[in-house]
Amino acid sequence: MMQRRQLTRLVLALGAALLGTAPALAQPAYPAKPITIVVPFVPGGPVDVMARTLGDALSKSLNVAVVVDNRAGAGGNVGSQYVVRAPADGYTLLMATGSILSINEALYPKLAFNPAKDFAPVSLVGDMPLIFTVNTSVPAKSVAELVAQAKAKPDSLLLSSPGNGTTPHLATELLKREAGVTLVHVPYKGGAESATAILSNQVTGGIESPPAVLPHIRAGKMRALAIAGPERLDSLPDVPTTTEAGLPGLQIVSWFGLVAPAGTPAAIINKLNQETVAALKTDEVKARFDRLSIRPMGSTPAALATLAQQDRVKWGQIVKASGVRLD
Repeated sequence: MMQRRQLTRLVLALGAALLGTAPALAQPAYPAKPITIVVPFVPGGPVDVMARTLGDALSKSLNVAVVVDNRAGAGGNVGSQYVVRAPADGYTLLMATGSILSINEALYPKLAFNPAKDFAPVSLVGDMPLIFTVNTSVPAKSVAELVAQAKAKPDSLLLSSPGNGTTPHLATELLKREAGVTLVHVPYKGGAESATAILSNQVTGGIESPPAVLPHIRAGKMRALAIAGPERLDSLPDVPTTTEAGLPGLQIVSWFGLVAPAGTPAAIINKLNQETVAALKTDEVKARFDRLSIRPMGSTPAALATLAQQDRVKWGQIVKASGVRLD
């Protein structure tokens, strides 16, 4: 009788164990359905192009459709908040800018999400340094000459940007601090309008992204004074870096990272990381990124988190000193 009871208990325990593992065993391998990459900006811009380029590569390696969903608004906050609220299952991702992950919380007092806590980093995707440009009618042929002009005539330097709180805007604030000059910031609605203001001589110049100004520089309609990054651009080999130009502290590199909602399983994050890093090494992705002067990067999730935290401190100080606040 005792042996029968023990055998019954053993069978019941074994059955319970098998039932407990059944859901896990039944789960399909990731990914089992289309993946969406949310772009928190309008179609056609650098972030959109990067997302579509990476999405094409991932769809081939993961053997599922990868679609891009543009959800623009509030400096990227609308699309970002949408991803934060999405299920943490690896099927909704965000192509985030450095500003979303490290600047917006300082700019927007009522930000509805915490960039450091509400996202799971996947990988750094790419970066590009900003370019310090001026209208060709400006007498200054170097950063030093332009700074000297600004010191001789305070507030005579007018620099445009794609809008208040954008990275080019904060670059002008950093320039004021590093060069010890006063200047006038003139915000516009987007990179195209900002570039047009430089071309039409409404402003002196601007510290802009390569896609916004490179075509005009190559056409001889703008003058590039410096590359605000650690090295020269292959597309502008004769243009010095800001360090070479005497302003080593004027480093403004826009970067972009792929993130998922916080709580996404580590196994899914690791798979997405491996596939993303591999995709960024392919010739097709490199070629499409190169046309925008974006360097394909690839990193560990931890490296992306570290970069975001470092920039959070750097730009937080600059935003605080400038007094810029956005609703």
